[in-house]
Amino acid sequence: MPVHDQKLTKELKKMALSNHVDLIGIADPKVFDDVPTKDRPVDILSDAKAVVVYAVKFKDASCVFEESWYKEIEKLLTHINKKIEGFLTRKGYKAHTFLTEVDFIEEIQGQPFCERTLARQRRWGGVYYKLQNAAVAAGLGWLGKNRTVITPEYGPCAFMNMIVTDAPLVLDDPFDEDLCANCDLCLKICPTGAIFGKGHPDPALCKPREDKFACVRVCQEKTLKQQKRLAERKKST
Repeated sequence: MPVHDQKLTKELKKMALSNHVDLIGIADPKVFDDVPTKDRPVDILSDAKAVVVYAVKFKDASCVFEESWYKEIEKLLTHINKKIEGFLTRKGYKAHTFLTEVDFIEEIQGQPFCERTLARQRRWGGVYYKLQNAAVAAGLGWLGKNRTVITPEYGPCAFMNMIVTDAPLVLDDPFDEDLCANCDLCLKICPTGAIFGKGHPDPALCKPREDKFACVRVCQEKTLKQQKRLAERKKST
């Protein structure tokens, strides 16, 4: 039976939260078992024991279309990755970092991919599409009908990234609360009918630049309303 280091896990999370990370959880590398073998993180770390998934909140979906924000978020993720990787290596463990969702911002913005991005996608394409599942497995949020990870704290406006390590970290329980339930707002507002409620949106129909991520905007608005109602209810009790 694997031994998990609770002290190490607590120290890691505390350090990350003090370095601009808003949410962090630990997932089992088995979340990538259905990815082609050559694309799995264990191809780099054959003895990988944990996937550290973290999130950084952002204002709203419109940020993604701003060049300055894109550059700032990549800078921030690089900083966080270095902090987490450095922490783990100083403790005597290996760690491999990714810049996952950053790559998709270039696609969303309609920008040509730089060679660095192309190299990352060619090497880890299968992993990128499992990041959301890893976030759910790490307890960060629910995979919504619009295929974004919806968190209780920030709705769909939480930018995810991950690091694979051989450190014996304590795994978090998967997130199991259906935050969508009977809500179909994203399906109804999608102007192209790209969202079906299950599986990834139809890439041929999904036009985020044209509709400014309507599916994310309506989800965020719903989250803000719910949070406001909860805050008002707490004040009245």
